[in-house]
Amino acid sequence: MAVKYHEVKGRYIDSVLLMQITRELEQEKGVKEAAVLSATSQNLEIFESIGFNPPKDVESSSILIAVNADNETIATNTINEALEMLDRKTESSDIETYALDDLGPLTEVGDFPLLYISTPGKYVEDIAKKGLDQGLNLHIFSSNVPIETELELKKIAHEKNLLVLGPDAGTTIIQGQGIGFANVIREGTIGIVGSSGTGIQELSVLLDKGGLGISAALGVGTNDFTQEINAIMTRQGIELLYDSSMIIVVAKKPNPSVMKEIVKLLSEKPSAFVALGDDETYAQGETYVTGYLDDAVNFALRNAGKAPLVKPEVKMDFDLQGRKYVRGMFVGGSLCYQAQAILKKNGIDIYSNAPLDEKHQVDKNWDDLNACIDTGSEEYVQGRPHPMIDPRLRNEMILDECKKDDVAVVLFDVMLGYGSARDPLDGLENIPEGPVLVASITGTTNDPQDYAKVEKGLKKLGVKVFTSAQQAAEFAAKVLEEK
Repeated sequence: MAVKYHEVKGRYIDSVLLMQITRELEQEKGVKEAAVLSATSQNLEIFESIGFNPPKDVESSSILIAVNADNETIATNTINEALEMLDRKTESSDIETYALDDLGPLTEVGDFPLLYISTPGKYVEDIAKKGLDQGLNLHIFSSNVPIETELELKKIAHEKNLLVLGPDAGTTIIQGQGIGFANVIREGTIGIVGSSGTGIQELSVLLDKGGLGISAALGVGTNDFTQEINAIMTRQGIELLYDSSMIIVVAKKPNPSVMKEIVKLLSEKPSAFVALGDDETYAQGETYVTGYLDDAVNFALRNAGKAPLVKPEVKMDFDLQGRKYVRGMFVGGSLCYQAQAILKKNGIDIYSNAPLDEKHQVDKNWDDLNACIDTGSEEYVQGRPHPMIDPRLRNEMILDECKKDDVAVVLFDVMLGYGSARDPLDGLENIPEGPVLVASITGTTNDPQDYAKVEKGLKKLGVKVFTSAQQAAEFAAKVLEEK
């Protein structure tokens, strides 16, 4: 066994690219563990959590490569391969480099200038303010930005009539172009504003499946519906998209008073508000309020004179043999949250690491419990790519649940689109028989992963495949009712 480290000084590379390099290194023969991260104090803790002992004198502005391999030769070769990958990921004849202060003059009349920020949270404020000073809208993928900083940035943007999408914004679609994690969606006349990345993806995909397109989808960031931020960017997004034929707003755990104000703002416009996990459904003016994504999509389809989403015919042809628990393993946090609400509505006591309420919080031990796990939460992504980028850890968790003789249903989501793994089924090849396997695919036939191929691959594994995550969760609940 050999462990080697290499410090790359004075260089910054986007964390998503570093995650991709880490994944490629871990696939090399003889490599037990690898990590390529910026050497911030937080990331040094991640190195330690996965078994490395990083050098104490490494500079925080550096990139640190760590490799645990079968022998010295493999470790050295893997370090060299990582250095080559760093160069390949950042060198391209098609990329022009500009100083941050020189971006403003590049825009022309009619452009929608957007600065994408994906740096450690502590650097966001300075970069964002420089961008706003130059008249640029912002998409902030970065997390760990203090809420006070977010509030200040959004107030500045509001005064300048600019957008700050994020922090922690995973998905945006503008002028047909996806930013972050996004699917290939037909263009149309429905506008989406949301604080939920996978919620936006699921909405836009289901509208596409129903024959409708979107004018834009604006991801405003996880905190926009808190009382502190007071939906500053949601309001601005609604104003920007007000000429759309319909507006759909999606939020997870919105502050009740903030939600009430936004529903009132929407009420004179054909619209829907999805408060994920909320079991209450009602109409206020022209606004349909629900807790479920499919309900909002079907409302939009009815409004456009189209048929509702198709529910596939799936036979209840299985013998649970005394199995009794449901285990949901999700890469999409919002889809995990919605599944819990559906299962709870059907009388199932459900636990999670991202629960509907604190009483149903669970750590990594959910034996003897019904559980839905968000595998993209912090405890699962430390030192690893998000499961949307690299699904292998999540898929290993699915395999583990299938081996348990008391699990009746394993429920999971499959995310397609730009930013997501080329092979979302990687690691599921040897899935054992036992529980009923239930999945949904968030994707379109134009996504790069090949929807039909993924669907065929799931069915070959014996998975019951549904059009939407809501349909899949409802079927899972039905299976448990039959046990």
